[in-house]
Amino acid sequence: MSSTNASITNPRLVLLELLLRQARPLTIDQVLKLTRGRLAQSTLYRVINDLRDFGLVSAFMNLDKTMVIELDDPVASHHHHIFCRQCGSITDIELNSELELNLETEVKRIESEHHISIDSHSLELFATCRACIND
Repeated sequence: MSSTNASITNPRLVLLELLLRQARPLTIDQVLKLTRGRLAQSTLYRVINDLRDFGLVSAFMNLDKTMVIELDDPVASHHHHIFCRQCGSITDIELNSELELNLETEVKRIESEHHISIDSHSLELFATCRACIND
């Protein structure tokens, strides 16, 4: 977390409350819809950048190259995502600890082989969610 003192602003509180309540990754469009006009899109991007700098949220791109944000929990274990190809829902998943360890070993091998420093990795699974299957 940054050593900068973060001021508590209403837009920051609105976004953090929404992410806590939803307890799942959300796209920008989902955030705007769920906040019902309490956040302007331009404000939202600024708030996301601020909260990323403070280590409170993380962001990644979904299948449609749309930004997705989620709470960044430094205590929680590393996780990956399942993307529904039909509705766009995103589900957090954790891999078996042995598989995660093997993946970390492979990342280190790739770093050594290519003389690079990898700062993160992700595994995305693409599926059709239960709700879309049942439709």
